[in-house]
Amino acid sequence: MSEELKQKVEFVQKQFEDFSNFIELPDFRTFLLFTLTSQVSTNILAQMGLGGNKEVISLPYNPILKIYYQKINLISSGSLIIYVKSDPISENFIIEKDDPVIKQFLNSNEMSLAFRGKEKFLLPMISDCTTCNGANNSKITIKVDDLFHSLESFMAVAEPNLLFVLNANNDQDPDLLFTFNMMPEMPSNTDQKVLKIDIFIDKEHKTKGITYIKREEDFIIKYLKDIKGVSHADIYKSAYSTLLHLKSFNKP
Repeated sequence: MSEELKQKVEFVQKQFEDFSNFIELPDFRTFLLFTLTSQVSTNILAQMGLGGNKEVISLPYNPILKIYYQKINLISSGSLIIYVKSDPISENFIIEKDDPVIKQFLNSNEMSLAFRGKEKFLLPMISDCTTCNGANNSKITIKVDDLFHSLESFMAVAEPNLLFVLNANNDQDPDLLFTFNMMPEMPSNTDQKVLKIDIFIDKEHKTKGITYIKREEDFIIKYLKDIKGVSHADIYKSAYSTLLHLKSFNKP
């Protein structure tokens, strides 16, 4: 491995040294976008073996920790918990996709892209107990699988529906855009958890304040803060990736 590449990998691993099994999102809108993007068949949840009725979208709520969360069972690394701190959005157990509470978080274009039929939301109250059982207590070792040297390369090869963004604390450090690589790797130690990522190091902070990346049919990418005026022809010719700007790796 060249010294330059080694330094980049070591920098990435340092940013993930406190990563356990938790990803905190900044607000409920981001969590909702994550959940809705995850309904697509080629998404992160499907890659991890989660499926089910596409007309029922589950938004589990933990009333003790006061978080909405999605629990993703990983092959060799326990469970990944993606969550947001929030009060309950509704007292109802089931709400329709056109419920006013959903319209608070999504505009009309986002709703037309997210929903295809008679989808409805299920709001179960559940407390995940894996941490109580000690299942998620050990840290995960993050390993870089593919490091892309341009975002165009990342979008063209990986074709991610979701991209996690770890924003830098200052303008001098780069942002990290990554996806989880679902190819399992057996750890050398039995008590070690290994999770691989594909990553792009964004030194120019191109995705600051950006919610979507549009990849056109000629592989040119555009950065979008919002989706407006999208035609069916545009959807057919282009692909959209949702950016999830992370708040923390803290346990809830």
